[in-house]
Amino acid sequence: MQRTIIFLHGKQSTPEGSGSGKAIREHFSNEFNVLIPDYKPMERTHEEIEAYLKEYISPHPEALIVGISLGGYWAYRMTCVLAADFGLSCVLLNPYFYNYPEIEIPVPPKNIPITVVVNLDDDLINPQEVIKRFEGTAAIRTFEKGGHRFKDKTPIVEAVNASLR
Repeated sequence: MQRTIIFLHGKQSTPEGSGSGKAIREHFSNEFNVLIPDYKPMERTHEEIEAYLKEYISPHPEALIVGISLGGYWAYRMTCVLAADFGLSCVLLNPYFYNYPEIEIPVPPKNIPITVVVNLDDDLINPQEVIKRFEGTAAIRTFEKGGHRFKDKTPIVEAVNASLR
């Protein structure tokens, strides 16, 4: 059975418009089932997105969930929420944890493979805060440059590739 990668785009992006999603699809679609759902983060509430993603991810219990920016938050949240019943892992790319201040962010479970990729020049997130949040519970890769959207997609492809092995 072919392994699945589920990519969650950022807040102001779409499945078709995400350069990171495009890079993952181009690099991995020959070997993996690459899915990029339109979870509509600008239109749906937190509860609606969570329900939608639970339903979307459920048929893929061994998926690697990759998310950039707000998609990184959702990749992490869904991996944590579904951890008891699924063998999910996740790659978080400059994850943005500030969109839902009223929602408590789960503590990273020790049994879930998590990779966090952070560009230290990101001007939208606090890279040091993200690093501190995941120290000791995730593989953390940092890069001096790349901005919030990863100008160079190589670190994304490398992190996903390493997480699939």
